[in-house]
Amino acid sequence: MDSQKGPGAHRPGKHGTLTSNEQEGLPTDIDVRVHYRSAAGRTLVHEPGLLRDIPLEERAPLSEPHAYRGRRSILTDWFCATNGVTVWCSSTVQMDAAMLLDFDADIACFQSGVAELHWQHEGRQGTVRPAFFARTHDGRRFVIPHRLAARAAEVEERVLRHAAAAAGWQIRPLQVPEGVLHSSLRSMAHFRSADFAPGTQARQVLMDVFAVPRPLQEGAAVSGLGLPAAGHIWHLLWTGTLDFDRTLPLLPTSRIWAVPGNDHSWEDNG
Repeated sequence: MDSQKGPGAHRPGKHGTLTSNEQEGLPTDIDVRVHYRSAAGRTLVHEPGLLRDIPLEERAPLSEPHAYRGRRSILTDWFCATNGVTVWCSSTVQMDAAMLLDFDADIACFQSGVAELHWQHEGRQGTVRPAFFARTHDGRRFVIPHRLAARAAEVEERVLRHAAAAAGWQIRPLQVPEGVLHSSLRSMAHFRSADFAPGTQARQVLMDVFAVPRPLQEGAAVSGLGLPAAGHIWHLLWTGTLDFDRTLPLLPTSRIWAVPGNDHSWEDNG
């Protein structure tokens, strides 16, 4: 992705992560083992405390989700422009969450399905499969759980908090774009690939064109860049080099403008 997706947009703590104080008093008798792949692709099993320096967000998924008779969710995938990998998703909700992670300026790397947390406690046992693992540009590491029914979420949260405290992860709630945000991201995401990135000269032309706010399609027309202009503009909107009124749907007629500092994080990303 464009180099403007970088640490300039970091806002530590805005994603609802757990502090060290909130992690105090967790049960010590719960047993958790993390299943994940080595860098060479071999399946490993370790207790969470041994994973503090393991970049799970860079590892291959343990398996790809498969369709089966009676499955209610739709299997899909998301090509991640952030780190150039395919992220497998077990539902359209998870795919939308992946889109939002891909857009987030804080995120340097993320992947789905890379770890399973197998737990035992007071004669009970189960498996927690987080939606994503992610890492920010400044090195913070997140585990992102699926949205679950209240009863299941209580158990999953307890297991995740236990593992996160040992492994040095922060827990980030699953965020899914909705309404205007969802529509705008979907429009921009079609042009997230580096194939739509303008060269240095074309980029400067567009920055000059949109130094003063004007409609997207008008700017494309007067830029002199021809047919590629629109794709370049949408790509620069995705990277945050250009911006728009985020309370309104993003359309070809929307007024857009160049952004000083190229910070493209959303003020409210749900």
